Amino acid sequence: MNWLNSNTFHNLMSLILLVIGALGTFDWTSLGATPETAVHIVSALALVTSILKLLVNVSRDGVTGLVKPQPPVSK
Repeated sequence: MNWLNSNTFHNLMSLILLVIGALGTFDWTSLGATPETAVHIVSALALVTSILKLLVNVSRDGVTGLVKPQPPVSK
């Protein structure tokens, strides 16, 4: 799978985070959940997605790579 690299993973996680954010606008009471429970579920999913993105960055570039300036894009 050459198409699945860290950039593709980040883009996929960002798309998932967008969908999770949209879930927050859904009326969860029809599923028997209170609004507070819905916020907890959506927040937990968003947190997991963000942590996964952070872990990919750390595993790819190391901890110091989180603050390192990005190299210019070659054309």
